[in-house]
Amino acid sequence: MSEHFLEEQLKRIREMTEQMTRLRKSAAELSETFDRERVSGYHNPLHEVRDFRTLSSELPERDTADAHATPQRQHRHARRSRRK
Repeated sequence: MSEHFLEEQLKRIREMTEQMTRLRKSAAELSETFDRERVSGYHNPLHEVRDFRTLSSELPERDTADAHATPQRQHRHARRSRRK
């Protein structure tokens, strides 16, 4: 009976050892992957993009926004003058 118990214990120990070996290998692969990701994260292609727009290139957008806002202001003013 004690031999059977010892055989079972040895079997469990081997299984646990194999499992630990797989876990260590997996952990090593993950740490290598994290290291590669960390290194590639330092070189983001968006860091090389430059904005060559000038202030004058943005002015037409502001002018159109003001043009749309002007009639509303006039309309509000017209309402006030009608109430008086």
